[in-house]
Amino acid sequence: MLISAVATALLLVAIAGARRPVHLQARGAPPWPAPSSAATGVRVAGLSLDAGPKVVTRYAAHLNVFVNGRVVPVPAGIGVGPRHLGIAPLYTDDASGIVHVSSDAAAPVFTLGQFFDEWQVALSAGRLGGLRGEPVIVYVDGARYDGDPRTLVLAPHLQIAVRYGSGVAGPASYAFPAGT
Repeated sequence: MLISAVATALLLVAIAGARRPVHLQARGAPPWPAPSSAATGVRVAGLSLDAGPKVVTRYAAHLNVFVNGRVVPVPAGIGVGPRHLGIAPLYTDDASGIVHVSSDAAAPVFTLGQFFDEWQVALSAGRLGGLRGEPVIVYVDGARYDGDPRTLVLAPHLQIAVRYGSGVAGPASYAFPAGT
């Protein structure tokens, strides 16, 4: 009887622990490296790691991040599984700031918030990573975006700048390499 009660208690603890929300990994001030576990961020974003990039829809957007006027690098490897064995629909393959979008859907909808979830860097109107107290301002193709930064829908060849604190608005355009 005692063994049965202990086993039941352990089972309940295991089930409760499995339902805990996943917390974002990146905290504090930048730079924020690519996450050590891509699967965690991809799961938080509501996406999945697949064997390779999809080919129905492929495009790229460019992301700059600024904190108090300083450039924060967008690292390579966001949305890429260990040993490159899985890739999410949103990913970076270098530190250029190019966010690749690759999907098997004809008209997929992906957001800036999903990308930041994959990066495991908190993003809201008042928070960037572990930084709080200043507004987070987003610019799209040089124009201020007044909506929730998380809901900004990615589209081909958007130039996105996320700014925390003082500094520049960010570039209005980006010279995308051929084929992106």
